[in-house]
Amino acid sequence: SPTTPFKLLDYACGTGTITKALSQHCTRVIGIDVSAGMVGAYNTTASNQGLEEEEVHAFVGDLIDPEVPRPGDFEGEVFWEFDAAMVGLGFHHFADVGLAARRLGERLKRGGVLVVMDFLPHEDVHGHGNGGHGHGHGHGHGHGHGHGHGEKEDGGEKKEETKVAETVVHMGFSKEEVQKLFEQAGVGLDFGYKVLGKGVVIGPEEKRMKREVFIARGTKA
Repeated sequence: SPTTPFKLLDYACGTGTITKALSQHCTRVIGIDVSAGMVGAYNTTASNQGLEEEEVHAFVGDLIDPEVPRPGDFEGEVFWEFDAAMVGLGFHHFADVGLAARRLGERLKRGGVLVVMDFLPHEDVHGHGNGGHGHGHGHGHGHGHGHGHGEKEDGGEKKEETKVAETVVHMGFSKEEVQKLFEQAGVGLDFGYKVLGKGVVIGPEEKRMKREVFIARGTKA
């Protein structure tokens, strides 16, 4: 268990895949997601693992709504000064990724790190190629935890996957795009971008697709 306090924001946390992977390195993890169902599952898992709310807990909310610069539910000091903020396979669902990076950067302490894990540029399922960002689903992060990252939900799984697929706004991100986003959001110091291993397979069974995944990080000046 870490002795130095380390507070992580798991944004668009889904049912908690990132939190599960990283929580042993953190003294506190806060998850935020727009989906009440996902947040409920996240919190159930955390309490089943014997974790206190002060250690790991998720909240329903949206930090990246263009209409709401400072959502009132997230003004408490616990929601600021994070050591790290991470978005795991959620960025391609955000309509305005520049705004998302800025809003998450604001939540970091100085020297805090923004980490984004997402897909490299790829063809759209409908063959639109990588330019076709214009599905305009507001700012919804219906994100990818119906992407079949091993998170099965009984019965509703198929429906959930389809629903999630419909909120994809961006067909992946190049290193240059991500670096520019991070720099413009004030989190571009020590920028790093790495392609991870073999990629992931996503999508409903009849339309399985392989995606290459990157992880990018930058430090708040």
